[in-house]
Amino acid sequence: MLVNQILAMLAMLATGVVYGTDVFHAIVVKKAATLSSDQAIADLIGHTHLIAGKKMPIIGATAILSSLILTAINYNTDIAIFFALTLIALISHVTIYIKIAKPINDRMSQAALEKRTPTDIRQLQQLWDSVIIYRAALLTIAMIALTAGLSAVK
Repeated sequence: MLVNQILAMLAMLATGVVYGTDVFHAIVVKKAATLSSDQAIADLIGHTHLIAGKKMPIIGATAILSSLILTAINYNTDIAIFFALTLIALISHVTIYIKIAKPINDRMSQAALEKRTPTDIRQLQQLWDSVIIYRAALLTIAMIALTAGLSAVK
């Protein structure tokens, strides 16, 4: 069904953007931040969160919404399990983001706007880093489930 294919590709593209971002942070930025000065972390990471906080929600919402619609319109088929798994992984990811990462992002973004370095910048970054592997793992599950679902869509 063409609607399934279009929605699955949209879900794949949107999830892929978030997946790539989080995996990159998990394997590159996490280590780079540990090697950087407090001021560099506050400035660059703070501005990164500021920009991402404005641009990424629409991408994440697109991934979740398209996965939700795919799950709903395929409810009585075998492929619904793939899209439901995708949806569960995405919602779990965003829950971790909202509860742990977003408050840190907001503090770091505000500090970057004010051109100041929080005294606890390393602790903030370490707390943020402590959940990025879980977020990346959940997005990996979502990408695998979407790939399986997309390959099964007729």
